[in-house]
Amino acid sequence: MRVLVVGATGILRPAAATLAAEGHRVTGVARDASSVPTGVAPLSADATSPGFVGDGSWDAALVYDPAVSPASLEAIRAAVTGPVVRVLTSAAADPDLPSALSEPHVLQLGWVPVTRRWHTPAEVSAAALQVLDDGDSRGLGVVRPWEDRP
Repeated sequence: MRVLVVGATGILRPAAATLAAEGHRVTGVARDASSVPTGVAPLSADATSPGFVGDGSWDAALVYDPAVSPASLEAIRAAVTGPVVRVLTSAAADPDLPSALSEPHVLQLGWVPVTRRWHTPAEVSAAALQVLDDGDSRGLGVVRPWEDRP
């Protein structure tokens, strides 16, 4: 499977490395191509620009939502034949906004309730790979009470 990963040098780095180790052809979008994991083909680009996808074509994508713009997300969707997993930060769970969990292939990030900490790249990547695997949108951690966010 050909997979595009936006966030391959940060929060989704473990996911990109896992997919590459499993034998998938992974393209990691990065402003600094030297920081993508071993086995991941770097695509040196600004992911907020819709033109970054160029002539690319992928079977699936993992996208850290803050790294893209609405226009570049649409360009990604046009270049991907299968699921586009969107990883949303806790800001998307603001009580004044509609829930994104009704959309397909969404990972809504929250925080660890007892310790009130954000999730690690390994935790986020594992959950994103689950969404890619089964297609079910889900949350990671908690997003309420809103006042408890770290």
